[in-house]
Amino acid sequence: MRRFFVAPRRAARAFALWFFISAASMSMLAAYEYQSGLSALSERSRGIETLLAERLAQHDAHLTAIGTLVRMFSRESAPFLQGLAENIIARYPRITDIAVFDLTAENPQSWNYGSVDGPMPISAPPRDTLPHLANAGETEIRPSGVTNSYDIYKLVVPGRMLRMRINADALLDKQQIPAQYALTLGLGQSVLSSLQNSESAVLKASNDLTMHNQSQPLRLTVTRGFGPAELLPLQLVVPLLAALGAAIWLVTYFRYANDERRRQEHRAELLEQDAKLAHAARVNALGEMASGIAHELAQPIAAILAQSQAARRALTIARPDIVEKALEGNIRDAKRAGDILGRMRAYISGAAAHLEEVSLFLALSDAVRLIEADLAQRNIELLVIPASEEITVTIDIISFQQVVLNLIRNAADAAAPGADPRITVSAERERNDAVIKIADNGPGIDPSLLDRVFEPFFTTKQDGMGLGLPLSSRLIEKMDGSLSIRNEGGACFMIRLPSGASNDLPR
Repeated sequence: MRRFFVAPRRAARAFALWFFISAASMSMLAAYEYQSGLSALSERSRGIETLLAERLAQHDAHLTAIGTLVRMFSRESAPFLQGLAENIIARYPRITDIAVFDLTAENPQSWNYGSVDGPMPISAPPRDTLPHLANAGETEIRPSGVTNSYDIYKLVVPGRMLRMRINADALLDKQQIPAQYALTLGLGQSVLSSLQNSESAVLKASNDLTMHNQSQPLRLTVTRGFGPAELLPLQLVVPLLAALGAAIWLVTYFRYANDERRRQEHRAELLEQDAKLAHAARVNALGEMASGIAHELAQPIAAILAQSQAARRALTIARPDIVEKALEGNIRDAKRAGDILGRMRAYISGAAAHLEEVSLFLALSDAVRLIEADLAQRNIELLVIPASEEITVTIDIISFQQVVLNLIRNAADAAAPGADPRITVSAERERNDAVIKIADNGPGIDPSLLDRVFEPFFTTKQDGMGLGLPLSSRLIEKMDGSLSIRNEGGACFMIRLPSGASNDLPR
């Protein structure tokens, strides 16, 4: 079953995409919540404004009613006036004081109707501290000396002035205002009452309203604060982020899976091309290996010839035992020659890969025998250093030998121009791997080109095609191994293959 996995680089890009889309989505969500909050602020402001306008209108009505009684009765202590004042204060707690000032005498007696014990005589304030109202019915509003209160003055008739004191805190009904709202009720530059509930908000919006009341032109400011939890509510943010993450991950995964499928198809095409190139390379190398084939077949053919001649002489002297041994030797050497030809035929025809567990020493020996005669003719020394222990590897023998022969031929081309050309083939175990090194004493590879030697069509030879090393690398990869290069005096190619169990060689 395919794992739900993408490459780390794609995962990082997917996370970056998720981050930016999430940030944009959070911004849009915050903007939407902010707009919704503004609508709620407008609705709340209209409601407070309407309620405040009604209450201010009630104050005007009370002033009119009390003023009528003041005009009707000459004595401020008239029971009708006292009863009306007590009823107003009882029913409207925000109205805390009602007083009438007589301005006709030098030190007139004025009355306060705010006491439940009846009208209380009071001294009128100095005239220069009272509003200068010229005509009956005119009003003026001032902040009072009492905290969070204001006074409404009305000239009822010349010489008589009515004052009504209003508690601004009670006017706003603060206990009914939601926690995210703040209110400010002002008169001119003075603040009569305020409610601050949104100090911890990260964003605020305000509505400034002026009450269109001639006697009480108050200024109302309604402010709404927006906290992080309001702009980005968790019940929306968490599902949104999770959905975005899942969507982006699914898109990334399926794109990765699609790219991986195309890459595998492309790789299959490359492997098919590699197989064709390998076949062409084997056919082209056939001429170079002719001397190796001749060397391989020379021994069994010479042995068959010698044994056949011995058998013919044995017949003349009536020695059937010698004839029998000669025939057995012929059969053995003929099979050997057949095995050699069969291996070469499979190598040239490009038969399907067949992985089998074999001795690394024998696989290397068979490969070396194919080319040692050619190296001897070129006066190139070939030194084979076997491993100190028996190592088994699971390989496609034909492909493995093709890689070894290609690397030895490259080493020979590099070492041949030198005074004492030499190639060393060694094998050893490193942990669970078998490492085969093919080194020469040539000039080595330019360090700046080491990373490019396995690129297709890259070559340092004048007549090279640049296909041998890429092909060799892919053949080794098909055996779950790797092919690398480094400079150790000359060039040193290393084949690393998984190895099986090992045993010490008999001494």
